[in-house]
Amino acid sequence: MASQIRTRIILIALIGLAILGSYGMSARQSRAPLIADLRQIPLNFDAVIGVEDQIDARTLDVLQASQTLNRLYYEGEHKYWLFVGYFAQQRFGSQIHSPRHCYPGSGWNILSTEAGRTQAGQASCLLIQKNKDRRVVLYRYLTRGGATTSEYRLKWELIKNSLLGRPLDAAFVRFSTPIAVDENQADARARLEGFVARLEPSIEPALPF
Repeated sequence: MASQIRTRIILIALIGLAILGSYGMSARQSRAPLIADLRQIPLNFDAVIGVEDQIDARTLDVLQASQTLNRLYYEGEHKYWLFVGYFAQQRFGSQIHSPRHCYPGSGWNILSTEAGRTQAGQASCLLIQKNKDRRVVLYRYLTRGGATTSEYRLKWELIKNSLLGRPLDAAFVRFSTPIAVDENQADARARLEGFVARLEPSIEPALPF
């Protein structure tokens, strides 16, 4: 009997938190400022040449991001992709999409998932493949509470910031590169990490956290 009462109390408390969070989010929906400026991220630097890679309307509609940046960078014979999505207002049930779901949905197989780090903090490292194309991917989520690779931490930050009356914005940053025919996964990852180290310092100033 006592355990049933405790369970009911916990359920009522969780429901109350969810209601308060939804109310707080709705109250701030119209006045949250859009203060990211992804245009600050350089298109060309060192011997690297970048080109804008347009995102189709259907994908943008699915993403529901406030600002996006999608670029292809060339350095010698190597290519690097950078995607940044800034979400000025996350919504419960409609958070940032995880690459672990998006890649399989677009025909890519995820061959491995590992923990990684860059100069800006922790990151997730994926090895993906579609037909003969294999790529190494590094990604992370950025919130007012810092960087994370966990979708659960991302949701917790949303709930916590909503209850505390803080901004509900977040960003998703993803780097990727193909594995060349004359290199292995470890070599491609090291090369990608070197590229990230040069471009990453210009990304955080373009975001509000």
